[in-house]
Amino acid sequence: MADPTRTTYDEVLYPSHTHSQTHPDRLATIATLFGMRPAPVDGCRVLELGCGNGGNLIPMAFGLPTSEFVGIDLAARPLAQGQAAVEALGLKNLSLRQGNILEVSADAGPFDYIIAHWIYSWVPPAVREKILAICRGHLAPQGVAFVSYNAYPGSHLRDMVRQMMLFHVRGFSDPQERVNQAVALTKFLAESQTNPDVYRQFMKDALEEILEHEEGHLFHDELAEINAPIYFHQFYQHARRHDLQYLGEADYFEMQNHQFTPEVCQALEQLSNSRIAREQYLDFLKCRRFRQSLLCHAEVPLDLTSKPELLTRFQFSSVARPVSQAPDIHSATIEQFQGKKAASMETDFPLAKAAMLILGEVWPQALQFSELVARSRARLGVRGPLGEAKDDPEARALCEILLKSYGTGMVELHTHAPPYATQVSQRPVASPLARWQVQQGDFVTSQFHISIKVEDEIGRYLLSWLDGTLDRKGIMNKLWRLLESKNALVIPDGDETTARREVEQQLERNLWKLARLGLLVG
Repeated sequence: MADPTRTTYDEVLYPSHTHSQTHPDRLATIATLFGMRPAPVDGCRVLELGCGNGGNLIPMAFGLPTSEFVGIDLAARPLAQGQAAVEALGLKNLSLRQGNILEVSADAGPFDYIIAHWIYSWVPPAVREKILAICRGHLAPQGVAFVSYNAYPGSHLRDMVRQMMLFHVRGFSDPQERVNQAVALTKFLAESQTNPDVYRQFMKDALEEILEHEEGHLFHDELAEINAPIYFHQFYQHARRHDLQYLGEADYFEMQNHQFTPEVCQALEQLSNSRIAREQYLDFLKCRRFRQSLLCHAEVPLDLTSKPELLTRFQFSSVARPVSQAPDIHSATIEQFQGKKAASMETDFPLAKAAMLILGEVWPQALQFSELVARSRARLGVRGPLGEAKDDPEARALCEILLKSYGTGMVELHTHAPPYATQVSQRPVASPLARWQVQQGDFVTSQFHISIKVEDEIGRYLLSWLDGTLDRKGIMNKLWRLLESKNALVIPDGDETTARREVEQQLERNLWKLARLGLLVG
């Protein structure tokens, strides 16, 4: 007899990774920018609905040992995997509980942060109601809830492919066969188009996206019985019915319009008679198909005006690099900086140029505003104390530039940042969490809560060795023996000295890369 409590998530495991946009630091940052007083990240309570195997919560709990985390999920199999990880890592501040969201009791809260990621659009209406009821009933007064969902108008295009796949797999019951058939159909449709038209390009893009999906992702998202996108204004109205208000998006840059021409931006403002209308029109302009919205209690007063001086409360980090090999930071010469995801910025303001250079040099370390200004002025050869941003024109100008840079993804803001190792010590130490994760599979979590795939076997070995007991010589000897055992050593003309020197140089590059990825601890 079939187990009535067994779910499809027990049959087919859903890929479980970390999601940086759900981290309390991200939620606290957005809340602070908009005038809230969120709980400190290193002393908060966090609830995740639909936590799966805890892949998102476990790194949070590991990195924030003075905070408390609770995860709820209906599927027993992934929860059992998560519990094994909790015990192996000795986490005392994380509780993974099996249960139905509809049965979450009133005594579960309050929580400072509530996460409902990849769940709202894939559950029946009654569960969607309960998710927002939990957000209302269990959020602390200054709490923040994260709710992600498929959005229109972009999901209209996704719906088209989804409906075709569902028609094609209607006769198959085996999960693996349904996934295989869905991929085969999409490939057939994409490769059968010969006319260079919009439909051909759309199907090509759809195929590329589907092929990037892990099988569990495709099965539970695209082939799910329920997949109900909505327009943003509909989600907003749903939140209002539960006495919740829209705070913002988890990715601050998603609320910006910098990618459009001035004429489009002007028209957008004319069309928008409210913040909610503006967000909806932005979805129309971007053909947005997925949102990660933040909610708070309706009675919480928000300050939505741009206040650059607020940035003095944050820590800053940036991976940006100057385009010029020898940037001129002292004059009014315009310098360009390149960030991730093709983000870029130009500035002729010396203090901003110096600040961007310094942030790139110390990445992934984050700097407090006062320290960033002090280092930048020292780089410029300027002495003197830092005044309040409101009284210091240069500091205020830097705040304005940093806020714009945050909106483009060039700079990250933090209310809390772990002590990253920006240099490789003589006895390098990798994050204990990453060392444990690399023994279980290919994915590890950086200290800034990002999943990183370690694809090569040698890289996995190297990461597992970095427990602080080995100096460079000891690591090099282990690496050399490993390469010998794998027949992976290249010794040109029997010159072992040259070969060893090349391996040592490669080791240094890899250790430096681990530091830049936020995998080494101070």
